Amino acid sequence: MDSPRAERIYERQADLLVEILRRVQATVSEGNPLDSYLSHFYHAHPEFGSRDRRLFSGTIFSYFRWKGWIDLAASTTEAACVLAYLLESVDIHPAIKILAVRAGLPDIALTPMGPLSPQGKATELDRITGITYSTSQLVPAWIIPMLGPDSVRLLEAFQTPPQTWLRVNPPDRNSIIAALQKQGIEPTSHPFVASALSVQRGINLRALPRPIRDRLEIQDLASQATGLICNPRPGERWWDACCGSGGKTFHLAALGSPSVSLLATDIRPTILNELTRRMGEKRVKGITTALWDGAGQPPPEVAYDGILLDAPCSGTGTWHRNPDSRWRTTHETVAKLIRLQSQLIRACATRLKPNGTLIYATCSVTHDENENIINQFLSDSPGFKLDPFINPLTGNPCDGRLRINPWENPCNGMFIARLIG
Repeated sequence: MDSPRAERIYERQADLLVEILRRVQATVSEGNPLDSYLSHFYHAHPEFGSRDRRLFSGTIFSYFRWKGWIDLAASTTEAACVLAYLLESVDIHPAIKILAVRAGLPDIALTPMGPLSPQGKATELDRITGITYSTSQLVPAWIIPMLGPDSVRLLEAFQTPPQTWLRVNPPDRNSIIAALQKQGIEPTSHPFVASALSVQRGINLRALPRPIRDRLEIQDLASQATGLICNPRPGERWWDACCGSGGKTFHLAALGSPSVSLLATDIRPTILNELTRRMGEKRVKGITTALWDGAGQPPPEVAYDGILLDAPCSGTGTWHRNPDSRWRTTHETVAKLIRLQSQLIRACATRLKPNGTLIYATCSVTHDENENIINQFLSDSPGFKLDPFINPLTGNPCDGRLRINPWENPCNGMFIARLIG
């Protein structure tokens, strides 16, 4: 590629990066998810190749992960793009050099900070800008008291995106590992969870050949732990009360195969339509779906051996994977969710068979949405008690409650409580 042509390409990339970040800032401020916006944007612009997308997506996700610092340090969108890129890179892209010139940033600012720890990044930014930085600036101030005594470790964990986890049929694990290796992907097995394989973040798993792709489920390790703690048995009737995209629903079906019966409910018809489509695609049987608004609608008139309530929550346990979420979530929203969580667990409890299993789970790391909800429920429901289990990620015993911390496991943060009633 000749130099003038290359320069034009880099200039165009620089222009686009600034334009995209401005658009994304606006859409996230309106409460819309970053990944959905980028997915639609790339679909509308197929002319962008993989290199363009890596530059744009990497920089924009980095911006929201370090937004609290970047907004203090950068006075223009161009400067914000430069700092966002450098905070998570090991090199300097030519388009970033162009933006640095436009922003009037000195050469001292062009230092890739990707390999540094959060404290190392703070020190480097302080050297460049003369501003003091702390991890508490990287999240909205209202969330910090809700994180409890582990807030310092959680704040640092929020800055390191976890790897991607796959769920496989344990007897097929070795053959799937071999198939992935032939595709140039080196998976890692979990030492305790036979179904769990991890791969490097950013790998395009959709590009895998269909025979390999059909044997995989993208499911975070913490989510897989939830299904293992549920431990459905063949012949049992289970209710997945807030099924979402259905990852845990399919896992419950696989664990309780061949005769577990599952009802999957959600408030969103589009979610259930997609779940039904995937059931047909994967030829999964034993799952029925229904709409359920747990806040204003009575639960199904059937008693269940087990109920999984993966309650709507703040999603703070995924803030390292979805950094824009921290800037879309408000204190008022979390307060409403806490009230809803309390309503939902009580509604679900009325449909449990005697001595049945009730699982309460969230992908939140706040005590208000987890331990406090369970403690209040147990106080108000004398017929229920904690049901001890073995932590599937470590083999250690739990008293019936498990907090999966993102700094201890390379996965989402999660809270899981198993009750018997």
